[in-house]
Amino acid sequence: MTDIAREIGRHDADIDNLKPNVQAIRKDLDEIKELLAQTRGGWRVLLAVGMSAGTVGAAFAKLFTWKFGT
Repeated sequence: MTDIAREIGRHDADIDNLKPNVQAIRKDLDEIKELLAQTRGGWRVLLAVGMSAGTVGAAFAKLFTWKFGT
């Protein structure tokens, strides 16, 4: 019976040692989630700027070919 109690005590100590590590991992994951949320918004802005530039470029090209007939 003492072997079982010793094993349980060792497992309890191991669990107590792991708790701070789990809390640190959760904190890191929260920071990663926040960074990804910010990055996602940046990609949307970049995509919008690219689409706008493409639209303006296509309009100029169409106007140029219409005006000069090339």
